[in-house]
Amino acid sequence: MERMIPFEKYEATGNDFVLFDFFESEWFDINDHALIYNICQPHFGVGADGLLILKPHTSFDFEMLYYNADGNRSSFCGNGSRASVLYMANKQNKKELSFMAMDGPHLGILHNGVVSVQMKDIPNLVNHELGTIIESGSPHLMVEIDNPFESDINTEGQKIRRKFDPDGINVNFLKVEDDFITIATYERGVEAETLACGTGVTAAAYFANRKNNAQGQQTLKIKAKGGFLEVKMLLSGELATDIWLSGPSRKVYSGFYVL
Repeated sequence: MERMIPFEKYEATGNDFVLFDFFESEWFDINDHALIYNICQPHFGVGADGLLILKPHTSFDFEMLYYNADGNRSSFCGNGSRASVLYMANKQNKKELSFMAMDGPHLGILHNGVVSVQMKDIPNLVNHELGTIIESGSPHLMVEIDNPFESDINTEGQKIRRKFDPDGINVNFLKVEDDFITIATYERGVEAETLACGTGVTAAAYFANRKNNAQGQQTLKIKAKGGFLEVKMLLSGELATDIWLSGPSRKVYSGFYVL
């Protein structure tokens, strides 16, 4: 017998997600990776870069579970968390929320249509023969090039990502110009370029600040193919704290998935 399970489709600077609200009912097995994969597939499913499950939590406003388009649980998702904060802010009629994610607790704020999420501290970066590795909730490799928007990100990103198997790495191609960054990201788990990546943008801001020997409070604008994001952080030596990722997010539509 068919079951109709409700979902929401959200996007955050072009990073798109299928969102399931598990507050009233747990609609399906969260370990059914094949189902999650099928939902995320274009043409045959809803189609998305990732899938979000929002659940009640005893100590926070909600818990966010994030899955990549390949159906597997993944590390923290910056843009997915911003979409989740927007959904829960409207659901609970609150402008400030706390939530638990894969990497621990976070704060989220909705203000004048902009959704901001507090990211985890970044302790340092690691130089690698292929670029610079930064852990910003998910592992990222930063590769500087002249024209991120005109490069074959899927081909080059996949080549580099495979060198970090079995887990892989997110590969960011970026250009740093004073207080402005242009970036294109190949995401592991999606196994393709996405229009924006929140943890990638955060890592890029840290990379640029370190490159410019910046200290104290810093704010950078980052242009991804899906739009603009802003990252604020406080730098003391190598350590970056009080990191906030901000940008637009919106509900695209509601629907039902047939099981």
